[in-house]
Amino acid sequence: MGAAIVLLASPASARDLDVAIGKAVFDRLWVQAPASTKSADGLGPLFAARACASCHASSGGRTTFRLSRDDPATHPGLVIRLGDAAGRPDPTYGAQLQPEGLGKAPGEGRASVSFTAATKGAKARPMWSVTDWGYGAPEQRTRASPRVAPSLAGVGLLARVPEAAILAREDPGDRDGDGVSGRAARLENGELGRFGWKASEPTIEAQAASAFLLDLGLSTTARPDPAGDCTEAEPQCLDAPHGAEPGKPEVAPELMAGLFAFVDRRPAPPSASASAKGEKLFAGVGCSACHAPSLPLSGGGEARAFTDLLLHDMGPDLDDGMGEGAAKSAEWRTAPLWGLSRALAQGSGLMHDGRADDVRGAISWHGGEAVGARKRFGALSPADGQALLDYVNGL
Repeated sequence: MGAAIVLLASPASARDLDVAIGKAVFDRLWVQAPASTKSADGLGPLFAARACASCHASSGGRTTFRLSRDDPATHPGLVIRLGDAAGRPDPTYGAQLQPEGLGKAPGEGRASVSFTAATKGAKARPMWSVTDWGYGAPEQRTRASPRVAPSLAGVGLLARVPEAAILAREDPGDRDGDGVSGRAARLENGELGRFGWKASEPTIEAQAASAFLLDLGLSTTARPDPAGDCTEAEPQCLDAPHGAEPGKPEVAPELMAGLFAFVDRRPAPPSASASAKGEKLFAGVGCSACHAPSLPLSGGGEARAFTDLLLHDMGPDLDDGMGEGAAKSAEWRTAPLWGLSRALAQGSGLMHDGRADDVRGAISWHGGEAVGARKRFGALSPADGQALLDYVNGL
């Protein structure tokens, strides 16, 4: 009888079941291996979070972390990437800091932040470091780069933007002379990066596999190392038990398929009821040169995400000293702005490390290719400046 029910299930019902399984995987609190709860063990031994939902708020929303308010050492919505200017991971600590450890494996360290003194014409800048290193000092070339968990709303649409549409917007030589010279994130394997703060992953599946490995210490078919981001300098981690038989991933393929279905079907934020004046000002000061209001989708339709999915040099204030994928240290993928009103309502900080409390603050950090737009915004009348802020705040 059960088999008959499965055979009679509609494709839509099967997709709904995949999404339900994916939601359970997303919310699952993974535990240390070995455990009686099979398919839920294998956490760590070094990790930054116990569940996907620990970092992403509200079933895939943006983290609530705000740098001016929250402790970066304890808030699960922020992680610390480690590497040098060329993107090489630290030989002891790998590509990401895992502050928590299980069994005999101590956590790797605690993120801390201090601020430079504010001076006339210069903002107080966050300076990131790590204290309480668990396995000795890192290499001198290693830099700590904070990343907050972005919203997953609508990412399935971003996956459907044709590569040609992204490439059509790049202008690495600034041929039109507008000061904006975005470029596509072409990865070593030839694929086009479009996910992550530096567009270092080409697909939702690759981004999810990377998050399992780096954030939770869990292996997948795509990232099969059962010790996660552990290195040879961390023998306690390498010797710890794993949550699957040798040669098998800790996150089974069917669970990954469900998670992909869940993330892929996260609805896009509702379209804002924007004013014509705000929209005109947004384009007029040059915001839309990078935050493109709309991108076409394969098969028709559009994603009103306010991004071009390109890398842009954002200037010295946002240079984290670390390369990643195809991105140089000062380059970041244009962050989508759709759903910004929700992020502000829940108290999330803006920018890659949550440093800006509001849109005006975020604009003030824009340099490099965005310096022209920032200056034009600053030159607006108070009324026009507020109209533009109201427009962006409502997205």
